[in-house]
Amino acid sequence: MPATTTAIRQRAGQQRATPASAGLPDPRPLTDYTVALSSVGVPPHARITITLSQPCIIRTPAWGFIDCTAGAKVFASSVTVVNNTTFYFDFPGPLAAAVGFVDVPYQDMQVQNFQGGFVVPGGKWFRPPVIL
Repeated sequence: MPATTTAIRQRAGQQRATPASAGLPDPRPLTDYTVALSSVGVPPHARITITLSQPCIIRTPAWGFIDCTAGAKVFASSVTVVNNTTFYFDFPGPLAAAVGFVDVPYQDMQVQNFQGGFVVPGGKWFRPPVIL
């Protein structure tokens, strides 16, 4: 006689418990990254290369870069995915000397590791701050 399986039903009005609802941290692993600034092309323009510490699914990240003097976000004109650990942002010209901080959105769905985790949120300096 074949085994019978039955689906577990969720009770009406009850939501599935998540680590966040229980006051626990998100168990999904975070991916760290490094940032490198370079000048490429003729005429030269700025390129910021992001290298992830583990393979990720990379879609189209729209990370901002902080101008330390004005406090404003600067965005790249394009983003190019090289492979599952590397992508870069191209800017139309050189970056102002005061731009030196990358701002990664919290739980950015555009870059996720293969366990469902995200890139470490917040920011990282990629060159010393210049405050004019």
